[in-house]
Order: sequence, then structure tokens, then C-alpha cells
Amino acid sequence: MLYTICHFTTVHEADDVRIFYKECVSLSKIKNYKVIIAASGNIPKTKNITHYRIPKARTYRPLRILISQLIALRLVIRLKADVWHIHDPELLPAAALMIFLKRRVIWDSHEDYFRQFVQGLNYRIYVPRSIRPIVKCIVESLLLYIDKNAAGIVCATSSMAEKYVNKNTVVVGNEVVLNEFKESKPKFINKTVVYTGQPSSHQCYREIVEAISKIPDIKLIVACREFNQNDMSYSIAALSERFQYLGWLDRNKLSELFSNSSLGLVTYSNSSNHQDNQPNKFYEFCAAGLPILATPTRSNKVLIENSKAGILATGFDGESILLALIELFSSEVNWLKHSNSGKNWVKKNGNWANS
Repeated sequence: MLYTICHFTTVHEADDVRIFYKECVSLSKIKNYKVIIAASGNIPKTKNITHYRIPKARTYRPLRILISQLIALRLVIRLKADVWHIHDPELLPAAALMIFLKRRVIWDSHEDYFRQFVQGLNYRIYVPRSIRPIVKCIVESLLLYIDKNAAGIVCATSSMAEKYVNKNTVVVGNEVVLNEFKESKPKFINKTVVYTGQPSSHQCYREIVEAISKIPDIKLIVACREFNQNDMSYSIAALSERFQYLGWLDRNKLSELFSNSSLGLVTYSNSSNHQDNQPNKFYEFCAAGLPILATPTRSNKVLIENSKAGILATGFDGESILLALIELFSSEVNWLKHSNSGKNWVKKNGNWANS
């Protein structure tokens, strides 16, 4: 019997690392499983994976959320999937409706959605403050309904999983496919810092630029899909030719970038919403042997302590990041220890094959 699983996202691109390269590709290798990914963008041609292309998400969020529900209804009518794997908080209403219509739904919690509208957190700042209590109530009600009735819940971390009571709740972390970075060979002498992911205040981006600007021989390379024009202008003004933006890179080009780099950044702000992050890039940097500079969030403290793959800044400000940069670039011997420690640690503790 052939089972069809549809991964559905209106926010992430079709070639998203977690969704496509890990979850979809892994499922496609199982006998009698057919995988559909419904998302915008493109994917590499892959056996047993069908791409159902949907419109790219609009930037005006209220309209985007409405359109997302309409796209979901259309997919339910057109696609005959045995299981629907849903990935976005904007699809909460659609996921609840699918369950009501007796579809088998798996809810994928990339973040702690129960905390998104906690007073003082201000993570979803695009929601007007006056209606946040109402939105919070709606979101939590939908999450509780899905938790109770979904076929399963997939969480990125154990702390997220603790929020759900569904008996089929599992933790599927952001561990790395080791082979993707087996050819990476970072070099201390390159004096290049690499930042992956969308730059924002939540990732201490301007503090990073401020710190690097004070060390004349260090370069910054950013690789991501979208880059706010104000942040890009700020980077160019501060670093001039020592700044480079590469856009979105496929897995081979990302590995190549790591070979031309000296240090990876895993920086998050002191927001409570980021305390338990275990992002793809931490494991990717370790697999490539790229030492890490991390800000002292709760999860980063544990990851750095266990892996010895780099060092923690003492704080989240530019001065703390500057001092950490100086320390990491002060000794090639220590740099190499961090590189080797990360590679050894990730084989046992961050290998996707063991997930």
C-alpha cells in the first residue's frame, strides 16, 4: 500500500533545510511512502518527492494569513494525502479545520507558539497591542484543539514538547546531515566570520556589525534569503569592503562558504522566546569544523559547554561580542581545539541519522 504524506507550508520556501532536506528527503527513502511538498519556491529533483507549487507569501500579514487558509482549502480538495504535515502558526485555523474534516494532521512546532504573545515578550510585534490579548486567546485555543485532536505533534526541542499533551508528541531536532559538510575545511587565517539566517534585532545583528567594525582585519559574510535594506546599508557603512552578502546558498555552496570562513555566529537576543533555541546552524557549523561564537542564551550555554565547539560572549551587547571575537582569533591552537571538539561532538550528539 502506498502512503502519501503532504508537507504544507506557506511561510517557508520549498527547499527549507528542516522541512525538505531532512523531513521530506528522509521520508522519501522509506518504501511505500510518497511525499508531496506544498510550498513556494523550488526544490532539487528528488525521487519520490512531488512539489506542488503555491504562491509566495505576501508581506502584508493579515492578507497573507487569509490567503493561506484559502490555499489550504484548495489543497485539501485537490490533493489526496493520507497525512498532512503542517508547519506554520499562520496555518493554525487551516490545521484545525482539516482535523474537523477528519484529515490526519501532524502539527510541526518549529517554535514555542504558546509563548508568542506573552505580555512583555513582543515577539509578534506586527499585531497591534490593543488586540494581542484576543489574538493570544485565539492562538492558544487553536493550539489546544490541535494538541487534543491531531494525529501527532512534532517539536524541535524537548522544552516545546513539554507544552503538549498529545500522546504522539515526539522531538525531532535540528540535527545535521553530516555528509553535507564532510568536504568543509575552515581556515583560521581567513579571518572571516559567517552569519547564516535572516539578520534582525532578535539575532543581535547590529551588535555583531558594531563589534566587527572595531577589528580591522576581520570580514563578515551573510548568507540568507532576505536582507532588510536598512541593515544592509548599516553593514556597508560600518564595514565597507569587509562586508559581503551572498543571498541564499544551496547545501554545496554553503559547505564551500564554510571552507572559506573562520568562525560561525549563533547569536540570539536575551528574549525569553530564544532561550531554548537549538538552531540548524549550530549543528552545521560543528559538522563543518567551524568554531562558534554564541550569545549566552540558556540553550547556547548548554550546547557550548557540552560541545566545546566555541565560546560564549559574556553578554548580548556589541562590546561583549567584540571581546569574544578577540579571544577566538587570539590563538590558532585554541581555534583548532574548538574546531575538532565540535566535529567530534556532533557525530554523536547532532547527527540527523540518529534522530
